[in-house]
Amino acid sequence: MKQLDTIFIAGGAGYVGSKLIELALKKNYKVICFDKLVYGSKSIINFKKNKNFQFYEGDIRDKKKLEKIFKTKNIDFVVNLASIVGDKQCNTIPESAHSINFNGNKFLYEECLKKYNKVKKYIFASTCSNYGIVDPDKYVNERSDLSPVSIYAQTKVDCENYLKSKKKDKIQTIILRFATAYGISSRTRFDLTINSFTYEAIKYKKLHIFSKNTWRPFVHVSDMAEIIIISLKLKNKNKISIYNAGYTKNNFSKQQIVSKILKTLKFKVSVEYIDAIIDRRDYRVNCDKIKKTFKLKSETSIIKAINEIKSAIIKKKISEKEIKANLLDQNCLRLKKIFKK
Repeated sequence: MKQLDTIFIAGGAGYVGSKLIELALKKNYKVICFDKLVYGSKSIINFKKNKNFQFYEGDIRDKKKLEKIFKTKNIDFVVNLASIVGDKQCNTIPESAHSINFNGNKFLYEECLKKYNKVKKYIFASTCSNYGIVDPDKYVNERSDLSPVSIYAQTKVDCENYLKSKKKDKIQTIILRFATAYGISSRTRFDLTINSFTYEAIKYKKLHIFSKNTWRPFVHVSDMAEIIIISLKLKNKNKISIYNAGYTKNNFSKQQIVSKILKTLKFKVSVEYIDAIIDRRDYRVNCDKIKKTFKLKSETSIIKAINEIKSAIIKKKISEKEIKANLLDQNCLRLKKIFKK
């Protein structure tokens, strides 16, 4: 009987990680989830009875703990999702954010290189926020200049540069610059544009939208998990490859997102547009390279995600307490309490 491949997922209890674990187990992988549990363990409770799932609590910067796991387990693939994600979150704990995002990535990658390891591939979750501000009438691609305008994006650019400097190493590395996520997972974030707008529209029947004409690419959390799974077995000639991870046709302005929400919810929502610039990012992203290479099919639509969120809220699949705990300000308070800086 063929032995199953093992994926080590750093940050596996998070928004994307929990969805990735769900898919990986369905695809008959063994999964080792490594997570500090900043946002709790509820997202992985249902996996613990699965014989192919193992969990280790820890900080990605803990070299000794990483070494102990990698020495005793046969790990085939490593996916690094462990990160302080988001501009305000990183601004709340700037020193810790850089340490976790950059040093954590460096330590994990270095562990993969040690002689006792047989890691075939290293997948790093980066972000399209790296592009910063560009002409919104043009589409950036993987060869475009990076102009990060936040601590969060800068840490990801630093990580990319570090990994690119290691292109002569034995491990094949894939960098996925993900679009802005949306949709339901076992730990749904409500500090993301589509999820947040949909919740506010349902809860308060009104929206306050800043910088309505700024553009962003979007990708469903389920599609993110699918992209990562495909990347594991992708036959690539290059030691390091970079992909904008999303769908070109899924670039929308905030105003267009609001329009989709209003049409989908079908009840009256008051909308106030405010000109003040709070988020400086403004870019459209071309994702044709990943679509062709990964042979991606149609994406999970924004309309479907809005209905998912609506159903989860109305049917109380996600409690109000859970939602509030995953709003932006609450996330920042939790980070400040745990990391102190």
